[in-house]
Amino acid sequence: MMQSPKRVGSVLLSVIVFSSGFLDYWSYSQAFYQEPGIWMDVVSGTGDAPEQYRIGVVDTAYFLARHLHLGMRHTLALLDVVAGLVAVCALFLVLRRSAVYRKAGVAAQWFGVASFVVLVQFYLAWLLWYQRPETLPTAAMLALALVLLTAKLPLPEGVGTVGTVVGLLLLAVAQGFVRADVGFALHAGILLVCMTPMGKGFALPRGVQAGTSLVAVLLVLGIQYDLMKRVYPQANYGDTQVLQLFFNLRSLQGYLPFLLFMMPLGWTIVMLARRRYQVGSAEIGMLTAAVIFMGMWVLVGRIKEVRIFLPFALALAPLTVELAMQRFLSGIEGSEMQAGVRST
Repeated sequence: MMQSPKRVGSVLLSVIVFSSGFLDYWSYSQAFYQEPGIWMDVVSGTGDAPEQYRIGVVDTAYFLARHLHLGMRHTLALLDVVAGLVAVCALFLVLRRSAVYRKAGVAAQWFGVASFVVLVQFYLAWLLWYQRPETLPTAAMLALALVLLTAKLPLPEGVGTVGTVVGLLLLAVAQGFVRADVGFALHAGILLVCMTPMGKGFALPRGVQAGTSLVAVLLVLGIQYDLMKRVYPQANYGDTQVLQLFFNLRSLQGYLPFLLFMMPLGWTIVMLARRRYQVGSAEIGMLTAAVIFMGMWVLVGRIKEVRIFLPFALALAPLTVELAMQRFLSGIEGSEMQAGVRST
């Protein structure tokens, strides 16, 4: 009997994550042996900005290392594997629940799963390029947020709405201690989409979703402000300039990794601009957030450090695959895949 694309895709994605985790561990080990106290400045509160404000993952790894009697290189790799599995499984669920995937035939579903696996492999290949502990946990939180944005919880109407709101806010709080800029960009993008007709396609009613995202933005900004002004007022950027835009424009060596890494996103934007495809509101919200974050990244980050954008790139993988299914298989699957109905 032929295996289902869901089962094969799940196995392949698990293998990819565990393989990335194996390489991830050796990269952490190499960094540890070169500088044994590499993460302890953040733990002790003496690190430089902005790393000192991203304490969520490092402090959690330190807590686990102390209580499990392991090295931080072990617990950091463990957190990455768990976060990677959560991220790819949640995003795979988003893809399989999309209207495009559900309406497609078996052959088209195989194409979609294969495309998703290739995209995940492509993005995770960049994980070790300027490796940082917060990358995959951030990807996991974005993926879980996307699930909550696209699917109603299997609970009574009022309870499900409250559960979704609480879940999104809890993820925003957690993101505030890992990468507050990502949490800000995510809910700023969703808030903008809520102001358009696409705002009716979220799992939550438009007004509730807009209010939730506004509260999430305020929570993230509040956490960042508290970390900067009260908890770690001594943290500074040292010799590193906060504004990196002009450095990025002059640094030709940063163009190649940036262009290579951003090719799938560029294709996605071109496809959306050229034709009307069937797209979910949550995915448009994620794309809007990614564009906001990209502007922040280019202004204050190094564009050659593409792993900065990796969480958003992974979160946009279902959208890219859905567009690819409609673009390349429209003649096979028929016009129903281009009906313009939002996914549920």
